[in-house]
Order: sequence, then C-alpha cells, then structure tokens
Amino acid sequence: MKKLSLFLILLLAFVVMPSSSFAMMNKSKAASTPAIKKVVVKKAVKSLPASTIKSAQQILAKDGFYKGKIDGMIGPMTTNAVKAFQKKKGLKVDGIIGPITLKALGVK
Repeated sequence: MKKLSLFLILLLAFVVMPSSSFAMMNKSKAASTPAIKKVVVKKAVKSLPASTIKSAQQILAKDGFYKGKIDGMIGPMTTNAVKAFQKKKGLKVDGIIGPITLKALGVK
C-alpha cells in the first residue's frame, strides 16, 4: 500500500509540474552537450519583369529551345529551355535568367 501511495504522489507531482520545471531539470544536461545549429542558406533571386521574361521566351522559342506559351512566367518549360541554351553557349547551367544569360540571349 505504501508503494502505491508513493507512486500516486509521484505521478500527481509529475502531472501537475509546469513544463518550465522540466526545462530547469534538463538545463544542466543541455549545458554539458554542445549545441548543434542548422544553417540554412537561401539564395536571393532577383525577380524579372514579365516583359523581360517574354523577350527571353521569344528568343528561346525562335532558337528552338522553348516550345511553350509566351506568357512572361518562369515555369519548368522556361527553366529547361534556359538550361539547354546555357549548355549550348558554355555558360553556367543553372536555369536562372541572370545578367550573363540575358546578355547571351541579347535581351536588354
């Protein structure tokens, strides 16, 4: 009976104890282990006006790289066409319509 009473008291204390107390209990353990930080690097991508994208799509279509609708939106078809163009021109193949790719396309 004593074991059951002790068990119930401990169980009640465990349920009633605020979560901040758990953090305090684990603080000493956390302090002894080194923290591992996850670093996420995001690449900033400058957005292009739709008119510039349309011009690029028109040139890519004229050269046979792009077969989609000239809509001024960068989707998978545009990205794949840009990659094919970049590969043919010996540029870095990343599918991004950046300044170097725009210059190679002749888009101003």
